[in-house]
Amino acid sequence: MPVHIKKSQKATTTAADLLASFQQEYGESIGSFGGQLVNSDRIPTGMFELDLALAGGFPKGKSTIIYGPESSAKTNIVLLAIAKHQLLWPDKTNVFFDVENSFDPQWAQKLGVDTQKLIVIRPSYAEQLVDMCESLLFTDDCGVVAIDSLAALITTAESEASAEKSLVGGSGLVVGKLVRKVTRALGEAEKAGRYPTVLYINQIRYKIGVQFGNPETQPGGNAPQYQACLRLRLYGKNVTDSKISSVMPVAKEVTFVVNKHKCPILYASGKFTMVTVPHKGLRVGQSDDFSSIAEYLKSFGEFEKAEKGKGWVIRGELYDTQAEFKERFYNDEKFGNEIRQYIIDRMMKEGTLIEEGSYD
Repeated sequence: MPVHIKKSQKATTTAADLLASFQQEYGESIGSFGGQLVNSDRIPTGMFELDLALAGGFPKGKSTIIYGPESSAKTNIVLLAIAKHQLLWPDKTNVFFDVENSFDPQWAQKLGVDTQKLIVIRPSYAEQLVDMCESLLFTDDCGVVAIDSLAALITTAESEASAEKSLVGGSGLVVGKLVRKVTRALGEAEKAGRYPTVLYINQIRYKIGVQFGNPETQPGGNAPQYQACLRLRLYGKNVTDSKISSVMPVAKEVTFVVNKHKCPILYASGKFTMVTVPHKGLRVGQSDDFSSIAEYLKSFGEFEKAEKGKGWVIRGELYDTQAEFKERFYNDEKFGNEIRQYIIDRMMKEGTLIEEGSYD
């Protein structure tokens, strides 16, 4: 229903007057002065270097697209974010659209996901996913909605047609509709004081015959890239330890690049190491980030030798050795998360920027 404004040459109408009219017609949530509708919460992943780059994690209430080649930890990062969301907002329900039919509940549990509180949906067609995703975003308890992946979506027309028949742009049309519906649903949810989050996972394809420029492209068209508040590109590399296995990797070293700056970030690229096999006191899904944590605390003056060289004073507490603090940091999850969040909050407050490529 449109807002009707009486026009008069004698009276002067200000933007504030119009805003008041809009609020009276559509409700106060339609708009306000001072950015009161802005939500700045983050969903951490537990990978310190990535969370630091993203100023705390994925922006809550927005959409993020995570893409890259195979075995680059795309799904793992999403599952880690879901696990953290379950801890921080236990009253919310998270949804995982398993389009690729590759969801492994046992592996998800190792990464910290409470699978008993996670809805896993396997849609048959892309159109089903669009309708179900939109409906979920309008529910009161919707948390993270993850789609794995856009590249695997198949339309009804493509499924029913012969493999010999070429259907151009069918997937892009459906994904474009998904993006428009998600955009509206997230906007309406924010007006209602709810902040569901959409995490798209996508893959990399290569254009044929491209000699100049970037040959890479993503299935489903460009619509998700425009909508996404963040675009995160991942590259994966297996890390092996001959003492454990010469074949099975013990960790995944992931290099990331943030390709879109639509929310606060601290740096645009970096790398982290995610443990895939328990070793060196680390559990599956943990990040080997102690050295980075120690360097930041030292730069803050909160990681120093005690008087007369007896132990270490770290954040005001005395430890006999660094190993004692390290053991507590990794084994006490709450304590470790508090340390990580403290560093991220301080970096945000001080507005310190790290030059690209200067941080490992």
